[in-house]
Amino acid sequence: MTITVSEQDIARANAIKEEANALFANKKYDAAVEKYTEAIEVNPNVAAFYANRAFAHTKLEAYGAAILDGDKAVEVDPKYAKGYYRRGVGKYALARYKEAAKDFRIVLKFAPGDKDAKLKLV
Repeated sequence: MTITVSEQDIARANAIKEEANALFANKKYDAAVEKYTEAIEVNPNVAAFYANRAFAHTKLEAYGAAILDGDKAVEVDPKYAKGYYRRGVGKYALARYKEAAKDFRIVLKFAPGDKDAKLKLV
């Protein structure tokens, strides 16, 4: 379900995401999670925000949270390969290999050349 978001809030959420990306790049993963959460609160319609937060959760070894964010990314945009990938990484880290493999196969449907997804299927 898409929530109506003003152009101003879309721009604000994107600016917050950029702050989160900078924090992530500086390995401040907890702070990045907080900023991605803030961006999601402003605009919950962007699958990349959830996937980015999932990646930060993965860096914090919060794999369950990464899976939940992957779920949400896929719900927001069922064709967003990174959502499946992030969810798959969380499942893989928790030794849920069969479930992870399903996600990586979906990633390969959208992005046949994805080397990481191919490696995790072996």
